[in-house]
Amino acid sequence: MIRPSSPPDWQDSFAGPTDPEITTARNAYETGFRRLPAWVGWALSARNKVVNLLGLKTKIEGREEELMLALPVLQESPEAYEVGIDDKHLTFTILTERTAQGTRLTTSIWFNHWTGRAYLALVYIPHKIIVRLAIKALS
Repeated sequence: MIRPSSPPDWQDSFAGPTDPEITTARNAYETGFRRLPAWVGWALSARNKVVNLLGLKTKIEGREEELMLALPVLQESPEAYEVGIDDKHLTFTILTERTAQGTRLTTSIWFNHWTGRAYLALVYIPHKIIVRLAIKALS
């Protein structure tokens, strides 16, 4: 995947304190998404069934992990870990930044088709809840 060179069409960012034992951005990303409540898994499973009917990606080819943990890595250092995917409706990245103050998750979206805007409208509130829960899981 190649991140678009233009500024994102939509972006949000959430930050919070992080357990000092979580020392890298990748560890923060993986820990946050692995520690989500069970209902998030059920919600993502339901989402996958619906968007699969529309031809959108629900798995990364050759990977068995849940989509959020199988996303292609765009950049990685101890301080920054970015993953993302491009699909026919939108391209998105999640940048995890680990600092002495905590962790920040920034989601960036580029719309590839009008259906990307419709999709964001449907997942906007669950997205915000899930990302905040991922940040909370790090403390």
